[in-house]
Amino acid sequence: MRLLLFGHMTVWVELDGVCFVTDPWFGPHGRLERWLAPRTIPPAVHSAALSRVGAILASHHHLDHLDRFSLTLARLLGWRVIGSEAVAARARRTGVREAIALRPGQSAALGPLRVEAVPAEHPLAADAIGFLVRGSRTLYFSGDTRATAAVTGAISHPIDVALVQAACAHYPFLGDDGMSLPEAAALLRAVRPRWSVPLHLHCSGKWLDRRTGLRIRSDNAAAVRAALGEWLGRLADEGLHGRLLEPGELVDVED
Repeated sequence: MRLLLFGHMTVWVELDGVCFVTDPWFGPHGRLERWLAPRTIPPAVHSAALSRVGAILASHHHLDHLDRFSLTLARLLGWRVIGSEAVAARARRTGVREAIALRPGQSAALGPLRVEAVPAEHPLAADAIGFLVRGSRTLYFSGDTRATAAVTGAISHPIDVALVQAACAHYPFLGDDGMSLPEAAALLRAVRPRWSVPLHLHCSGKWLDRRTGLRIRSDNAAAVRAALGEWLGRLADEGLHGRLLEPGELVDVED
């Protein structure tokens, strides 16, 4: 398995000869998107990797997880779009030829791979899902989700690689819209993947840890990186190994 982080939640994955991207966001595009989702650094897109993509796996329809540019690419290049019901509906409206809507427990074939939808809990996207991708190895992609018993209980073992949200927004009356570092650690302890990668780290305003007051900003990259390093170190002490990927970094996942 090979992983290439474009940024935020967008990861290029190659598994058993099949290439796909998760929650593609190449923006922000336009004034509204820059205001709603101010990016701390631009995406690191590799054209050679992008040319091999066959599908998008999108957990939900929010603009920093599925943008207009990615759907235009899907339409022009014939990529399959697999995602929540709102994702599939949006892809069809854009003119994507093959858009597959999944609910938890449903699955679709992607070449030799099996893409299974698993539960996710997002207060602002009721149909949000996560993914288990099964081939010679098994990948879990959390999307935006809280770490509830229903979510972790539906993730079957063993998991080779887990791509997990590690920073989230917080809203009055609704609470967190996903996982920050403490919740992501709880999910990893429940799922116990062989290897993990923290994501959702390149949008200003997301909370890494509300208890310590650590929030992602455009001017605190060193503090964010240090906190993530400490977090990964504590998990490694528990036998849960992971790695922080920098945008543009390509890694081969070893056994």
